[in-house]
Amino acid sequence: MTKGEIEFAERQALNLFDDWNDSTGIIQKFTSYYHEAQACIIDAVHCGIQMAINNKINIKDGNVIKGKNNGT
Repeated sequence: MTKGEIEFAERQALNLFDDWNDSTGIIQKFTSYYHEAQACIIDAVHCGIQMAINNKINIKDGNVIKGKNNGT
């Protein structure tokens, strides 16, 4: 995947999260919880990309390692 494709996937996932959050009001925007939720969503996107391309997820010290396999 290209960097642009990965960034597009991240934006789409974050837009879906914002749509859900706007309709539910669960997490107040721009708080630490909101930013943590966004980070989890981006990690989930990278996990999905890595599984689709490599059939494995690169994790070190509990963090998803990005940029090691095919730009993911």
